Amino acid sequence: MRPRTKALVSSPALTVFFALVLVQGFHELEHVVQVMQRFLLGVPDGNGLIGSLADIEPVHFVYNSLYLGLLLAVFILLGLHRDGPDEHGRLAAGLLTFALAFQMWHELEHVFKLTQYFALHANGTGGILGQGPGAIAPLFPIPLLHLVYNTVAYVPALIAFVLVVRRTSVTNEPETVFRQARMA
Repeated sequence: MRPRTKALVSSPALTVFFALVLVQGFHELEHVVQVMQRFLLGVPDGNGLIGSLADIEPVHFVYNSLYLGLLLAVFILLGLHRDGPDEHGRLAAGLLTFALAFQMWHELEHVFKLTQYFALHANGTGGILGQGPGAIAPLFPIPLLHLVYNTVAYVPALIAFVLVVRRTSVTNEPETVFRQARMA
């Protein structure tokens, strides 16, 4: 088994991190397709690949809550809350911390959207910054805003994943493990 593949399946933290990358990667793709449908193809109600089947605010809220939960789980499983950034590198820890903090903002946006959804009995509410019913500060078209939100929350986590897997697979190579054992 290749070292990186072995690292993914042998570590609960990396297994959850990999699930996070896959789940949010699909979510990111969904938003890219939605923006292309609406702004390049001129489909006014384009909602992505499966968005037309489940484009209601409670689904968005649950999906974003899942991503936030996965980020938090990875943060805890990697021990970043306890050991700090040293084991996995400052850059990876900083990127993951940023992704977690930004996703908390994104989740807050969805809390507002969900509240507006139930209060106004309308889908596509504005939330805090989106242009839509009930918006607090309607500055941006909702599809573009949420593509940016998802990208800003995903790219740092994706880079952190690559860094952690590379660092883990390097430290788990036989020569490195043997060298570390001899030094101990």
